[in-house]
Amino acid sequence: MDASNVIAATSGRWDRAALVLAALGATVGAALDGIHTHFGATAYTAPVLWRMAWWTPLLFAAASCVGLLRPVLDRVLGRPVPAPSLRASLLACALFVAAYWLTVAPLPWPALSAILVGLFAASWWIADRTTAGLVMAAAAFAGGPAIEALFISRGLFVHLHPPMAFGVPHWLPFLYLCASAALSPLAKRLVDGN
Repeated sequence: MDASNVIAATSGRWDRAALVLAALGATVGAALDGIHTHFGATAYTAPVLWRMAWWTPLLFAAASCVGLLRPVLDRVLGRPVPAPSLRASLLACALFVAAYWLTVAPLPWPALSAILVGLFAASWWIADRTTAGLVMAAAAFAGGPAIEALFISRGLFVHLHPPMAFGVPHWLPFLYLCASAALSPLAKRLVDGN
């Protein structure tokens, strides 16, 4: 296979991965967000459909594509790592869905946060086990709540579960850990898998 065919094949994998991740974010991600709006964890100031703002699916599509930074990070670090199996990737995604449901359970935030950390650790162990995965999780832990705090400061939506800091509940960074542990390996699988 000549260089142009290799580049075309690689580009096709990245394009497909971006489309799959965006579609999952716009559909499954928006549906998971619906758990929060329908069970009283969040509220949008201008809901349009299913208690969400018109831009919610677009936001979740873009957020899901952030997972593509995982295979980019592997390339930047120069450490080729095998892609996780499809089964491991799907199991990590299932644990993320469970984490989302737990965030509307009537649990005190320290207990909820501890459970979310456990789900993150299980997902990371099942589908990743790399330093790059931990870097992605740390970025999600800080970046996700920071972006939500920005949206809240602009009056776009509110979190309704106290206690909070900067308008976001204390457990939210831990949910972002779980998101990273699901999306990063899935992106890695889509780009570098067989």
